[in-house]
Amino acid sequence: RANSSRLAAVDYLVCLFSEVFVTTQGGNFPHFLIGHRRYLFNGHAKTIKPDKIKLVTLLQNTSTSWIDFKDQMGSMLAESDRKGIMVPRVKKSTRKGSIYSNPLPECRCLWESKRTTNRSNSYLMVDH
Repeated sequence: RANSSRLAAVDYLVCLFSEVFVTTQGGNFPHFLIGHRRYLFNGHAKTIKPDKIKLVTLLQNTSTSWIDFKDQMGSMLAESDRKGIMVPRVKKSTRKGSIYSNPLPECRCLWESKRTTNRSNSYLMVDH
């Protein structure tokens, strides 16, 4: 309990710089992460948001073969990719989506200055 904020910060950084981020929960944490990852990686960060109902149904069926499980997970991944590509573009005044998971294009005006900053802060990146 004494270090919960530090652990949350470590969790955030690990998820932020991971190659793939998988979320099965709602709330602010994944929304902030999805938006931050889109901003940092020019919208090319792999983020998977599986269909929770399908995932639970799939995991509860203990008689599913590995091949069927793999195929169904692949179709869920394709659906997640399709939904991730469709970033809503609406007027600022009528925006109904999360500003955190779908940052406004105006926020991207600092990409060039951010890139130079990221080069100097590259020690934060972990090589695999």
